[in-house]
Amino acid sequence: MPSIQPKKRWRKRVTVLVTVLVAYLGVCAYLAHVYVHPPRQTPSMEPKWVKDVLIPSAKGPVPSWATPRLAAGNGRPVVFVLAYGLGGNRGYWSDAMFELQKRGFECVAPSMPGQDASPDDSVGFGVKEAAMVVDTVTWVRQQYKEPPKIVLYGLSMGGAAVWLASEMDPTVDAVVSEGAYGNFEEAMNNWLNRKIPGASVSLKPMVWMACAEAHLNPAAILPVNAAAKWKKPALVVQGAEDKLIPMKQAKALAAAAHCPLWVVPGAAHAECYALARTEFLARLTEMGKALDGSRAPLAHLVRNGRGGRG
Repeated sequence: MPSIQPKKRWRKRVTVLVTVLVAYLGVCAYLAHVYVHPPRQTPSMEPKWVKDVLIPSAKGPVPSWATPRLAAGNGRPVVFVLAYGLGGNRGYWSDAMFELQKRGFECVAPSMPGQDASPDDSVGFGVKEAAMVVDTVTWVRQQYKEPPKIVLYGLSMGGAAVWLASEMDPTVDAVVSEGAYGNFEEAMNNWLNRKIPGASVSLKPMVWMACAEAHLNPAAILPVNAAAKWKKPALVVQGAEDKLIPMKQAKALAAAAHCPLWVVPGAAHAECYALARTEFLARLTEMGKALDGSRAPLAHLVRNGRGGRG
């Protein structure tokens, strides 16, 4: 009889351990799925100053917003292609699209993969989004008889995407990123550890599962490498209080592209446009007018051997 009790205790402990392990892996699998397939948000309303357009992609037509003249095929010669970040939707760009077209420019904002009204069912952490940006650039050029000047402007994950897209299509004319990461693996680990201290280690199976589901290698997503190849006007924008994307990521992007780093005081992640709206629009207008030839070229935004604050 005495020998039976230790066996029962051993079996009970193994059962508990297996149960905990299965539950842990189940939680990791659920979190991985949500990470790759985040809840979708759609714009609460369509502003009267945009038009619905469909942009062809490998996953099918992508619902997008464009300024009316661009949608009608008679747009002005500078176009801003806008890419929002994870958890966003086209509504983020509503004010910028209104203000930029008032200043004489066109804009288009596609639904990003796995978000808003995109036919793609999962996000790509910059990779799929870059392909969507390139598809949008192709669509834009098809609306013109003469090639327009194109500015890629992205926020957060969209900012990483526009840098990757600049390498995929180096014929675009300028890049602006806000709160973008240059190294996705570092940014992902920082995000996890902000949610739960040590989560980049304790939730490693979640990361492996998410990578397998998304068919991605986080270490290979390096917008900073694309920035290093860029030789045209660019601007890196970063909130001084951004805790999601560390300042070192913005500094690395600006240094790689040899372009200015504009740090917005008091701005947390994705708050730069809202907190410094007037200056932000002035900088975008300066870039657009230099591209359309109505003002001097932007020598200070072009590779000059050293990046810095602007």
